[in-house]
Amino acid sequence: MKNLILICCMIFATSQVFAQILDENFDYPAGDSLGSHDWISFSGGATNRLLITSPGLIYNDYPKSDIGFATTLTSTGQDAYKSFISNQSSGSIYASFMVRVDTAKNSGDYFCSYLSSTSTTGFFGRCYVRKTSNDNIAFGISKTTSGSGGILYGDSVYTTGITYLLVLKYKFNTCSTTDDEVSLIILTSGVPSVEPPPSIGPVTGTASDPADLGRFALRQGTTSSSPILRLDGITVTKDWNTALPVEMSLFSSFVNGRNVSLFWTVNSEENNSGFEIDRAVSNEPGWQKIGFVNGNGNINFQQNYSFVDRSVSTGVYYYRLKQIDFNGSYKYYFLNNEVQIGVPNKYNLSQNFPNPFNPSTVINYDLPKAADVQLELYDITGKTVMRVVNEKQDAGYYSVKLNASQLSSGVYFYSLRTNDFLNTKRMLLVK
Repeated sequence: MKNLILICCMIFATSQVFAQILDENFDYPAGDSLGSHDWISFSGGATNRLLITSPGLIYNDYPKSDIGFATTLTSTGQDAYKSFISNQSSGSIYASFMVRVDTAKNSGDYFCSYLSSTSTTGFFGRCYVRKTSNDNIAFGISKTTSGSGGILYGDSVYTTGITYLLVLKYKFNTCSTTDDEVSLIILTSGVPSVEPPPSIGPVTGTASDPADLGRFALRQGTTSSSPILRLDGITVTKDWNTALPVEMSLFSSFVNGRNVSLFWTVNSEENNSGFEIDRAVSNEPGWQKIGFVNGNGNINFQQNYSFVDRSVSTGVYYYRLKQIDFNGSYKYYFLNNEVQIGVPNKYNLSQNFPNPFNPSTVINYDLPKAADVQLELYDITGKTVMRVVNEKQDAGYYSVKLNASQLSSGVYFYSLRTNDFLNTKRMLLVK
C-alpha cells in the first residue's frame, strides 16, 4: 500500500482518497431547505431558513468543485448544523469549503464554526469575514467568543465575487483545559500536496476547551455585521496526510449502442468494501445510484473492475464511483468525460424484461427518426387492454416501465406502431 500526501478532501480524483467525518456537496434540488437533507435548523425564530441555491461554486483542483449547488448565507435568519459521523476529541480536524463573499460589513462577523456534539450555543473555531478600508475583505478566526481571546484577522488582500478555498483547522491540545488552537488556511489557486503554514493563526483563548466537537455549523447573524456569501463543498477530515485506502490508476468508459461499460483499475486496496456507481443526467440536478461492485478488502496488487449500465436512453450522462471503506469513509472518483448516447440507425422493439413478470416489466424500443408512436398491450383475444405510449417522440432509445397489477395472469401481446414500422411481441404475466 502506497502513501500519498493530500489535503483533507483536496485531492486529484484519479489517485487519492480520504477519511471523511462530514461531507456536503449540496447535491439536491435548488430551493430545498437544508433541513430536508440532514441539517438541523436552530435559532433565528424559524425565519430566513438556509436553502439550496444555484449555481454551485468552482475552484480548480478541488474535487468538491462544481458538484451540485451551494447554500447562501445572509443575515437575521436561522442557523443550521450537520453532525459528524463520529465525535472528535483528540488530534486535529480540518473543515475545507469553498466560499464566495458578495458583501461584507465593516464590523465583521463569523459565518461558520464547529459545535460540540451536545451544544447549539458553544461555537468553537469561528470563521469571520469583514470589509476593510480599501474595500477589500479580510478573513478572521477566533477560538470562541471575541471576549475570550479576541478575533484575529488576516491580510486585506481578498475581494468580493471571487471563490476561495478555506481550510479551518481545530487542534486539540492536552497541556491545559484552555490551550486548544484554531488556524485558517486561505487558498486562492491550486491545492498544495502538503499542509502549508496557516494564513491566520494559530490562536487560542481563555475559554475552556470543549469536551468534543461533533457538528459543523453555518451561521446567519445580524444585518449590521453579517456578510452575504455563498458556501459550497464542505468536507471535514481528521488529518492532512492520509494512507490511501484505494490507489486508482484508471477510470474509463465505452459506449456500445445504448449500453455504457465502465472500467477502472486500482493498484492496491486497503479496507475497501466496494464501489457504488452513480449516474447523472445533463441538465438535471442530482446523482442516482445505479449499482454496486464489491471490493477486495486489502490487496497490494493491481485489480481491474467493470460495470455495465444497460439500456440507457438517448442523452448526455456523467458517471462517478463512490469508493466506500468498511468503516463508512468514502471518496468520489469522477469520470473525466461525458458519455453521449446517440440515436439508433433502425427501428427495434425489444423483448420485455423480465419475462415472465409480476407485476412490472420494462419494454425498450428504438426510433431512428421522429415519429408518432403507439405502444399498446393486447390480451389473447386481440382486445386492447392498455395504451402505454401515444405521442410524437424524437429519435432515440426509449425505455418504458409497464405495471400490470390491474391485469389477470396470462399471455399478452404488445405492439409498437409508427407510420412506417410495426412489430409485435409476446409476454407472460404470472401472479
